[in-house]
Amino acid sequence: MIAETLFGIGKDLFGIFSKLDERRLQRTVRVAEYFSNLAQIIEDTSAYLKQGDYPHGECENLRFHATKMKGTIGDLIGEGEAEAYANRVMDVWEIEQMHAELIGVSPQEREDKLKILDEAAGYFRGVAAHLRVMS
Repeated sequence: MIAETLFGIGKDLFGIFSKLDERRLQRTVRVAEYFSNLAQIIEDTSAYLKQGDYPHGECENLRFHATKMKGTIGDLIGEGEAEAYANRVMDVWEIEQMHAELIGVSPQEREDKLKILDEAAGYFRGVAAHLRVMS
């Protein structure tokens, strides 16, 4: 559920930010850095989980970024929409729980969940890259 939620958020935001007009992309460096940081949190978590290690500290890191989402992107996509995405991230901020979710699942299911997590990070990286190109 965590990976799938982050995947959906990343994919949705990629679609939204790829359609923003030039005027609204003036703050792109800060926003691009924000999305790069989100991607890094997800990538780091995935790397820990692939090694079978517990991703210490990543929950709080993701929660911190979720609390900053509305203020970071609200003026670009609308306060309500930004708050909705922030709330969705807050719903899964305990990303470290994926460690427990992966215990006892088949190797294929484990691989599938981690692939979704990696794809989620890719969408957040894609948003950041798009914003950098547009600035």
